[in-house]
Amino acid sequence: MPFSSAVYNPAMRRTLIGIVLYVLIFATTPTAKAEDAPSPVSALEDQSDLCVAGYQLAHMGQCPLEGPGGRAELRQRYELPAELPALQIEFFRPGQPPITRAYARVTTADAPVFVSPEDAAAGSVKRTIRKGFIFVSIGKLVEYNGEEFIRINADEYVRRGDLSLVTPSNYQGFLLAEQPGRPFAWVVRKFQPRLTPNGTKNPEVPVLNRYDLVQIYAKEHAGEYDWYLVGNDQWVEQRNLSIVEVIPPPEGVTGKWIAVNLFEQTMAVYQGERLVYATLVSSGLGAWPTRPGLFQIYSKLESTKMSGAYAADKSDFYYLEDVPWTMYFDQSIALHGAYWHDGYGFRKSHGCVNLSPADSLWLYNWAELGTSVYVYDPSGQTPTNLPAGGGP
Repeated sequence: MPFSSAVYNPAMRRTLIGIVLYVLIFATTPTAKAEDAPSPVSALEDQSDLCVAGYQLAHMGQCPLEGPGGRAELRQRYELPAELPALQIEFFRPGQPPITRAYARVTTADAPVFVSPEDAAAGSVKRTIRKGFIFVSIGKLVEYNGEEFIRINADEYVRRGDLSLVTPSNYQGFLLAEQPGRPFAWVVRKFQPRLTPNGTKNPEVPVLNRYDLVQIYAKEHAGEYDWYLVGNDQWVEQRNLSIVEVIPPPEGVTGKWIAVNLFEQTMAVYQGERLVYATLVSSGLGAWPTRPGLFQIYSKLESTKMSGAYAADKSDFYYLEDVPWTMYFDQSIALHGAYWHDGYGFRKSHGCVNLSPADSLWLYNWAELGTSVYVYDPSGQTPTNLPAGGGP
């Protein structure tokens, strides 16, 4: 049927044809600049299934490490030998506990002390032990009228039920037979290594346990934390490790010196530039951080008592008998053995640098009056303008 004059209009027809030609010509022509196009990385992040191992190895760095090809990329980037070289170390006094005293914590507030078990039976109290973080050296156990007493000093006995016996930690660091070629670390929390940083667990390797020793081969940042490669397809998150890395002596320091890393909670002992001993420590916690700086050991004591309180209400009162192998370096702050905990690798003290009994004995025999102690925090989290003070 012919178009009516109301529909058919030659001018309108020419306009419609022009619009169609424009669309056909320009529809496939890019309108954005080349640099505005999405990158292969962002495109592949939305299509992680495209990052198969072959593609990712051919396009290193373009795919997310948690994707299918991440493990293959990391293997190629940090290829490790099948047999990892061992760190050459030896232990000081292996299997020989250095502490000969016995200790106990006073667990009863205002625990009564008696001149003798007979006085206890008669209700005659010599003194009481105030509430706080109290540890005492103990002697023989005595039974009287069916009740047990422990001697804590000459002519001083405490009921056995008011004490909790202490077993000092057997942990110790080690001597290095040669300068390490890479950083190393202790595992401070039980952890199952991951196949990739922040990835899934590696079921083919054993769980790493507290105080296990590992070497560091690479570092990647993933999620909130750094991740460290400790073996083939074995990545461990930063918070589970305390790392030792060789550093140069502070300016002007020669001979023997000691480095205390507040962030990692480690101690490295040097002869010049040579690392000779390393271990975990426990430095100041919370309101009592250990002060960074360069100091010198000015006093050495084989055994000493420590006590104090820094909170306004004295709620943090502590009293520790026979603290072993103490080396003061910053007024009342010392390196010393701590028989009352096994938390090395974590902050736990009132400012002092706690060592295991074996470590403190080795250091006491090695260090001299005047030996430099360099306390530092590579993270920058510890203020450097702290006042001197603190305690164990």
